[in-house]
Amino acid sequence: MGMLGGIVCVLAALCGVMGILTATDVISPLSAELTWLFWFALSGILFIASIALGTGRTE
Repeated sequence: MGMLGGIVCVLAALCGVMGILTATDVISPLSAELTWLFWFALSGILFIASIALGTGRTE
């Protein structure tokens, strides 16, 4: 996958965890714009980017 793909994948997982924590009100949103929907959307975008980085590299 490469180093960059791995980093993006870890960031996507952390965004997913933040989305779950925000949706279940374990932590309050950091600001009005950073709701659970934002975290899940960002997580999905980063997961798709990590797939693209993993499959787009030819050696």
